[in-house]
Amino acid sequence: MSQTVLYGGTFNPIHRGHLDICLRAREAVDARRVLLMPAAQPPHKFAGWLAPDRDRLAMCALAGQDHGFLWVSDYEIRRGGRSYTVDTLRHLVEEAPEEKYWLLIGTDMFLTFTQWREWEEIGKMASLLVASREEGDRETLLGQQKELERRGVRSLLLENPPMPMSSTEIRRELRETGYTDRVAPPVLDYIRERGLYLHHPEDLPYLREYIRPLMTEYRYRHSLGVEKQAAHMAQRYGADVEKASLAGILHDVCKDMPKGALLQNILESGIINGIDFAASPQLIHSYAGALYLQSHMDIHDPEVIDAVRYHTTARAGMSLLETIIYLADLTSEDREYGDVGEMRRLCEEDLRGAMIHALAHTVRELTGKNKPICPDTRGACEEYGVEIPTTNGGKL
Repeated sequence: MSQTVLYGGTFNPIHRGHLDICLRAREAVDARRVLLMPAAQPPHKFAGWLAPDRDRLAMCALAGQDHGFLWVSDYEIRRGGRSYTVDTLRHLVEEAPEEKYWLLIGTDMFLTFTQWREWEEIGKMASLLVASREEGDRETLLGQQKELERRGVRSLLLENPPMPMSSTEIRRELRETGYTDRVAPPVLDYIRERGLYLHHPEDLPYLREYIRPLMTEYRYRHSLGVEKQAAHMAQRYGADVEKASLAGILHDVCKDMPKGALLQNILESGIINGIDFAASPQLIHSYAGALYLQSHMDIHDPEVIDAVRYHTTARAGMSLLETIIYLADLTSEDREYGDVGEMRRLCEEDLRGAMIHALAHTVRELTGKNKPICPDTRGACEEYGVEIPTTNGGKL
């Protein structure tokens, strides 16, 4: 029976550690091929600054060009959305039901295997091939192997030296020095040619280019306008101009992305704050944006994260930066609603007055459309003394 090893991941970038494990896996089970499957969006971990799909596919192809047994599949990227192994295996088995499949995973994934989506179904379609990643974990792996075998899942532990090589460390090395010997030379050449991983995550000129294909032209122009207004207000009121610019350009990074996938990310994060997102879909992008900055862009400054998260709702106890982004979003040069002129005047003269005016505007908009007012907005209204009409029925 022909055998295939499935090796999925972000490969961000693919490095020598990945290649070594592929070689060992192939030899261990005498596989016909090792199928590299770059994920569109990993369900169980943050991905760091995730290079574009086409680039990760290209780097995998370059890394494997001298190894005929290494095949690269774009299936998960073409499918889009979150990449679940059970769905990928179903597709592969349907395509080639006579093939024997092995799923290549590391220590952490092996030890948490029973937390995977439909793990029992995965165990029916493939056996597990486990690569050690830490010194001294053999005993723990043997215990998990025995437990999974009792539950009907077959596995094989590779005889490999632990491979602690980290894509995060490689990206940091590339950003700081422009060089690493931990990727194959053709991959390094490609990284340099495309300018991948070579910029600091908070480099504004690069961020402006990064977000452009994620947005409509209207949304992109709005983001530039909010960046400009936020920087102006930060300078006027003594806030950090760089942080204001960063939060301003990124505040709507998820606005034009599919809401279903964004909502799934929010629900899995557990950061919901009592919001009914089904009733208030306009709030999804701000919460998802805060997660996206961390998971895809290596931006972890809590002040910037919170400014993005609360730029639509506001909240009680807002920082100066949060206040500036909330107001800059309402007063950027592209805004044309009725009293935007008054809002801009207040932003120049009286931040508290501007917040009162802005929250009253928001309450009128929501109650006029019989939309719920979320707990964060209610908290802000209570702090600033903005009344919420009872005609809203007390809905949250």
